[in-house]
Amino acid sequence: MTSKNRRLALGSAAIAAASALALTACSADTEASADATGSSSASAGAHVLKVAALTPGTTTDGGFNQSVLDALTTLQDEGLIEFEIRDEIADSATAEPIMTDYASQGYDLIIAHGIELGDAAFAVAQEFPDVMFTASGGADILDQYTDNVETWTYSTSDAGYLSGYIAGATGLSPVARVESMELDFVTATDTAFLKGLADANPAAQALDVIYTGSFDDAEAAASATSGLITQGAKLVYTTGDGIATGVGSAAAEAGVATVGVSEAAGDAAASVNVSTVNLDMTPIFRTWVDEVAAGDFGGRGVTSTIANGGLVPTDINAVDGADSDTATKVDTLIAGLKDGSITLDD
Repeated sequence: MTSKNRRLALGSAAIAAASALALTACSADTEASADATGSSSASAGAHVLKVAALTPGTTTDGGFNQSVLDALTTLQDEGLIEFEIRDEIADSATAEPIMTDYASQGYDLIIAHGIELGDAAFAVAQEFPDVMFTASGGADILDQYTDNVETWTYSTSDAGYLSGYIAGATGLSPVARVESMELDFVTATDTAFLKGLADANPAAQALDVIYTGSFDDAEAAASATSGLITQGAKLVYTTGDGIATGVGSAAAEAGVATVGVSEAAGDAAASVNVSTVNLDMTPIFRTWVDEVAAGDFGGRGVTSTIANGGLVPTDINAVDGADSDTATKVDTLIAGLKDGSITLDD
């Protein structure tokens, strides 16, 4: 998932607290821009919920953080909510007063999207029991819900397996991996990637993974990618975020295929990217909004998966050297996962 996977598992550093899948607080200009983008009056009629969201990275990353803006915009366009969003809020100390302010203003739902923001969400939720909150993290967060906090994660096994299967279906080999940080959710995603790769192409060779030590160091990722290409890599996989820009640029320059690079990396990078497994937060957000409106929110944990539409691959790009039936193979896998005829072992 790129985001479009990362922090999700949420979030970043702590994730091992999952991608999720550390920045600074938004400047006044960023806040004003976000407010202008996200806050407007919805259609008259039924009660329109006020939703606030915080993300650890920029909402123009084409991945994990942008998935929040995209989902909220969809629900606002449907007249269900009006919203404000603050991005680049990557620690609880910064996030807590922002959440407190939103809660004091009477917001109905406050979404903390990223492991970095979980502590703040739980702390403020205790002070405002009539305001609903969400917190994200690794799989262990699912049973940490409270009466006014629902928890969320995404399936690292689904995201990793599907990405690996896509890579294997291309027939390209050797396959390299450039990852962010050696955290539990990242290594779990990588393990699932290797399984998907082997299932799609048992003959594929996987080069040793390289961890850049950062979610956002594009220069380090580009250097790692170039080194792996020198070793013979014909396809490079990455889990997204800022490092994907570096992977995409280096791979595009060398004419080597990628999996996992977000659209934010630019046209050149997109031209060699086979596909990226992205988060679609719309189904989850819609459920939360419906629950708040019905007075039935709280006491639950939820996981985004391929089957429930929370993890979605971009259209397969027919890159040079890839098998022509790559898209057909991937479509068959996804259909089987959705109808239950195919299951993934944990």
